Amino acid sequence: MDEIKITAYKCKKCGRIHFPFHDRCLDCIARDFEEIKPEGPVRLLAFTEIYNLPWGFDVRTLKIGVVEFANKVKAMGQIDVDEMGDLKTGMKLTAYWEPVRKTADEDVFGLVFR
Repeated sequence: MDEIKITAYKCKKCGRIHFPFHDRCLDCIARDFEEIKPEGPVRLLAFTEIYNLPWGFDVRTLKIGVVEFANKVKAMGQIDVDEMGDLKTGMKLTAYWEPVRKTADEDVFGLVFR
C-alpha cells in the first residue's frame, strides 16, 4: 500500500485530532499540535452517492465515504465499489492513495477506499 499523503494534527493539550489543520484546537483552543499520519484499516462511518458531478469526472456517479482510521483520524474519500448495496456503516475497508481523476492531463491524487 502506498503511503497515505495526508497529515492530521493532534492537540498536545487535550488530544483531539483535527483534519484538516485548524489554527486552534476546536475543544480547548490550544495552538500546539503534533503531526500524525493515518494508520491501519479504516471503518466506514457514513457514505453517499453523488449523481451531479462537477466537470472533469469520467464516471456517471461517485461514491464517497467518511471513514475513521485505526488511530482515530477521520477523512473523506472515494469508495471503489460496484453497488451501493454492498456498503454498510461500520464495515472495514482499506485506504489507498491513488489518482482519482485527471486535470490538465495531470493526475489528481486522493483517498480511495476498497
